[in-house]
Amino acid sequence: MDDSVDETDLRHSRQTWKGFDDASARGIELVATPLLFGLGGWYLDRWAGTRPLFTLVLFLVAVVGMAARMYYAYAAAMEEHDRAGVWARTPRPASAGSGETGEGHV
Repeated sequence: MDDSVDETDLRHSRQTWKGFDDASARGIELVATPLLFGLGGWYLDRWAGTRPLFTLVLFLVAVVGMAARMYYAYAAAMEEHDRAGVWARTPRPASAGSGETGEGHV
């Protein structure tokens, strides 16, 4: 049996589960954060007697904050992806005597 195939399959399996874990965590975070902020606002409204003011404000703050957080996390991940890509590598300079530059040919 070829160990390199098993290693590759294992790596792909790990990447798949890591992606699933990351997506699940983000989904829970997107739901739980505004929910908790909304509940906190609801309790503040009950205490202060200002029905839906704090509930709406804190819920909107949480939604806008989560949107900003997701945007900046995505932008940072894409920047890292672009830096690690083959297209971001600087080409090696041609050696002077190899004739690769096309100069000196008549």
